[in-house]
Amino acid sequence: MKSHALTRRDVLKTAGAALAGSVFMACEKRKSEVRTAGAGATGSKADFSGEEYVWISPHANLPLYVAHDHPALHNVARELGVQVTITGPDTVDIPATISTIEQTAARRPAGIMVNGWDPSALVVPINMAIESGIPVVTVDCDVPASRRLAFIGTDWFELGVRQAEAMVKALNGRKGKVALIGMIEQYIDQQAFKGFRSVAEKAGLTVMEPQQDKGNSAEAARVAGDILQATPDLVGMAGFDSETGPGIGMALRETGKAEKIIATTVDAEEQHLRLVKDGILVAAVGQKRELFSHFGVKALFEARHSTVRFTKDDAKAGVVPIPEIFYCGSYTVTRENVDFFLKGGR
Repeated sequence: MKSHALTRRDVLKTAGAALAGSVFMACEKRKSEVRTAGAGATGSKADFSGEEYVWISPHANLPLYVAHDHPALHNVARELGVQVTITGPDTVDIPATISTIEQTAARRPAGIMVNGWDPSALVVPINMAIESGIPVVTVDCDVPASRRLAFIGTDWFELGVRQAEAMVKALNGRKGKVALIGMIEQYIDQQAFKGFRSVAEKAGLTVMEPQQDKGNSAEAARVAGDILQATPDLVGMAGFDSETGPGIGMALRETGKAEKIIATTVDAEEQHLRLVKDGILVAAVGQKRELFSHFGVKALFEARHSTVRFTKDDAKAGVVPIPEIFYCGSYTVTRENVDFFLKGGR
């Protein structure tokens, strides 16, 4: 008579078959979950192609923006499947910028990004857009007194600290006066001046009152030239907008004082990098500009579509499901690493 007792091998076979079956069923379930993740009720991907996100800035076609901000806007638009529009005056025209914000808000896009070159004049149009139900974030230059949902850009206090650290190192113990040049009405420049002072003054340097260059390299060169002539005990110059560094470089070359004055600047475009390579500037502090546009669109998109909830009705409660500040970071370029940043490496 054949025994029906199960051997250890039989038990293992039976258990193995059951385990394999359960694993197969679990895998099939996971496949189904992956396929339907993010899908709508019909199982198809949501269509956001009708949503328009608008980037508004004075000097909207500044080479700096065309090289970094604009391409990043188009890239993130393709990623999310939305539309982006780039607009604003071609000069530093704040009234025209205000009109652009108002006209854009009137046609009710999905969201607006504002480059807040004038942090006082832009408060009202930003607030009006917010009150009409349009999400607004500031990028690059903040308007902190407004009701903007978030600021996406550089920590300008840190940027000032980086410039001062590079200058103090290059001065190697020399003392004297240091000039600051930029757009002095801008909140971000004011934060950078504070950051610079926090390091430079501790090092025994005398930091002069910031001077206006209107975001124009020719004006920056004129202002820098006047300072060079009027300040015999000047040891350093620091620039705080994209056009200041080239202006300072022009003035230093024209006066032949490049070897005596330690100069630094914000931004690390080709013209800034060449000045570092040539020893006219000792440091250029670059911003991760592509991230401004990338996270600007994504912040607005999340403000509209996030599944995160804090209350029964976040909109009525005044809670927005995005961070209020996105600091994107910066980096310092000197003669030691400039070749990594220059096109072609030199």
